[in-house]
Amino acid sequence: MNRYFLPKTGWEFFDVSRAYGLGIIVHTLSGEAVISDMGGFYLIESKRAPDFEIIEQIHRFLGDEQAWDKILITIGKKQRENTKKKVTEFLSNLDFIRNILNRSKELKPPATIGSGSETLYQSMELAATKGVRDLILLKKQYSEGTSIKVSSEDFVLSTLGDANATVWKSSGKELIFVIPTPTTTNIRHLIEIRKRVNDAVRGMHRAGWFPSITQIAINLVLEELKVKEGGKFSPKFGSLIYGVMSKTGNQWKPLTVGIFPLDFLHQIAESSVTKDVLDKWKDIFERTAFKKGYENLAVALAEFIANPTLSNYELYIKLHLRNELGRDRIKFGSYDRKILEEVVNFVGV
Repeated sequence: MNRYFLPKTGWEFFDVSRAYGLGIIVHTLSGEAVISDMGGFYLIESKRAPDFEIIEQIHRFLGDEQAWDKILITIGKKQRENTKKKVTEFLSNLDFIRNILNRSKELKPPATIGSGSETLYQSMELAATKGVRDLILLKKQYSEGTSIKVSSEDFVLSTLGDANATVWKSSGKELIFVIPTPTTTNIRHLIEIRKRVNDAVRGMHRAGWFPSITQIAINLVLEELKVKEGGKFSPKFGSLIYGVMSKTGNQWKPLTVGIFPLDFLHQIAESSVTKDVLDKWKDIFERTAFKKGYENLAVALAEFIANPTLSNYELYIKLHLRNELGRDRIKFGSYDRKILEEVVNFVGV
């Protein structure tokens, strides 16, 4: 078994994108890779040794122009093109790839954030936003701060992972980016599931960024259900790490970051009412995504799924029932008793 270790820095989005980037390199050169979250580090395993004769195949995972436009959205087009060219050259360099894999064969202390030759951009990790990090001490004059620098290796891994694992959705004035955290996840499944989720969620929900992330979460779990190994459902991801930016004038500014839990959706996925519930919730978000007048329903359902308390459940059910009784409304259908009772089994008081 070939094992590669990637210690965490504490910058969650940056860490998981780097881990996926390393996993994609191992997957490409060895034909397989499984990534696991071990707490303080990510572990990438492969039964086969890397074949460096096929290094050019890594370019298949560089992503399209739309992905790069989102990864590097805070910089100009020319600079984006130069950055992508630089990353492409690094991934074509045999010594560069060998060094990454060789250094990852032992578990070492995490990389030091703030040193290196490459700028870590806001859209790659909101904690890297200028002005957020620098403390204003002794009433000194406000400063935008300085850009965070990281090593070329970490930058390349992060962009490669970003291009293949992140789902972006935008409303023009807001941009959300969502990346799943692995449990014990085959890189092949990651790439397949991410593509299908990205295709299924056509845009940002008009009710806002939180219902949008919830819609992504539901579709993700439905795709997980399709990947059953040995006929048994096993979650491929532990949670969703998300960031939200808003546009002021021509500049993108950080709005919020967070972790969306998948535990409740996984409990539903393992229950006897799996398809009925998840398909209905998917349908509600999908059919209201661009329709005015359903924002309260979408927000209530999103809050319940993220925080399944009895009060949130009651609020959502009341709004759902009111919608079904109203005139000229999209009808989603009522819940039968079995479904309501089954969902309540997982609801906290």
